[in-house]
Amino acid sequence: MRELLDGKTVVITGAGSNVGRAATRLFLAHGARLALVDRDADRIAAVPDVEPDRLLVLTADLTDAAAGERMVADTLARFGQIDGLCNTFGIDPPTAKGTLDTSEEDWNRIIAVNLTAVFLACRAVLPAMRAGGGGSIVNIGSQGSLLTLPGMTAYGVSKAGVLQLTRQIASDHGADGIRANCICPSGLEQPSVDRLQILSDDQLSRRADTMKKMSPLGRVCTPDDVAKAMLFFVSDLSSFTTAAALPVEGGGTAVIRF
Repeated sequence: MRELLDGKTVVITGAGSNVGRAATRLFLAHGARLALVDRDADRIAAVPDVEPDRLLVLTADLTDAAAGERMVADTLARFGQIDGLCNTFGIDPPTAKGTLDTSEEDWNRIIAVNLTAVFLACRAVLPAMRAGGGGSIVNIGSQGSLLTLPGMTAYGVSKAGVLQLTRQIASDHGADGIRANCICPSGLEQPSVDRLQILSDDQLSRRADTMKKMSPLGRVCTPDDVAKAMLFFVSDLSSFTTAAALPVEGGGTAVIRF
């Protein structure tokens, strides 16, 4: 089968995350050239052993608008084009915090990373995509983009905002040949670093059991599940799909469990 991303240059932000690493492996297998971006250099130090001319590794904190501009400039200098942008980064509060318990500091931090930085990365890449005749933007939302998550006010609002931002970009730039889609996964098999630091082994086990029960398929979402959806949206397989919100959550959003 022809490689789905042959000849395409894709920027993966949050490349050191579980989803970012899964997407890196899959996209390389399908022939892509990749710019791997993360704010933590150590998280992307061990990149796959492939042809060096297919990889560019960048350290950037995308809450800084100038960092996004440099990311685009460096990618264009290396590869000459940007065909795809996949924003996989994000944070969530290690403990549940409802509206009254959410401090201004918590709110600002989560919105800055989960929403503002996604906006800045998208805004930075749009001129290059437009100049190149089009492209595909893939943002990672969550079930919180579609449903209310009790006790997760700032996180839920940030992820709902990511979905609306994605739809806005799709509307504003469809005429430029730019598509934008949002993937809405459930909690991952491997939780965030923040949660790993505070949850005991027993809590992690109970978390996994709970998430399995939420899906009719009886298992937990994996990074590879999300990466495969990303491949679909970045590739030409989805050439007439834009402004979509794709749940990758094993049917959990559609089913009420008693």
